[in-house]
Amino acid sequence: MQPTASVRRYVRRACRVVVLVALSVVLSAVAVNASLLGRVDRIHGAFDGLGHRPASAPGETILMLGTRPDDAGDVAWLTGVQSVEAVMLVEIDPDGSAVRVLTLPVLAEVAASFASGSASETVAAVESWSGRRVDHLLALDWRTFANLAADNQLSISYRSGSPPPVQHDYLQHVLEGTLETELRRRPVDLYRTLHTTASGSAIDREWSVLELDHLFITLRGLRSNQIEFSMARPR
Repeated sequence: MQPTASVRRYVRRACRVVVLVALSVVLSAVAVNASLLGRVDRIHGAFDGLGHRPASAPGETILMLGTRPDDAGDVAWLTGVQSVEAVMLVEIDPDGSAVRVLTLPVLAEVAASFASGSASETVAAVESWSGRRVDHLLALDWRTFANLAADNQLSISYRSGSPPPVQHDYLQHVLEGTLETELRRRPVDLYRTLHTTASGSAIDREWSVLELDHLFITLRGLRSNQIEFSMARPR
């Protein structure tokens, strides 16, 4: 039995509506992506001229430099006057089910690399000391964690220059309050969290939009109890 003309018209109209809704969702996602990435600074030359490097490991290893504004800034390759609050390797399992945050002692060779004017020298110094290959570089204004705490009504404070154990406790509390809010089911809160984080971040230019999106999708179900903090050890 052939469908009537009215049924065919209804099907065509329904299909057009579905296509328009899908297109609107895609365009909205692209607009949000562009808005967030527009707030992220880019770090030039993070991997330029690197010679012999450690072998790649499964998953992702991110060198995270926690910074703070300081008149005596010591990071020449970042915009503005920034000093180092913490140097951390963030190791992410391939399936995003676990994250390890390893704090490095700021030794002479690593500290000297901050003033070199080349981000790749910092990457090289960290790889040489740790024996771990760095996949990406992230510089994050330490005040971002205070902003995340404020976004989630967390009553917690931090004093600049605190030792690694205090840093770990502080980050654990902030991330617990941020990641336990079922962000996937609350898109407004999710956007606010991403907006706050992006506003305080700088990443290497080689980190593509597709890679960032994939990382976000991989970590979308991460909870604070799946993040482990410890001190890094030399190779």
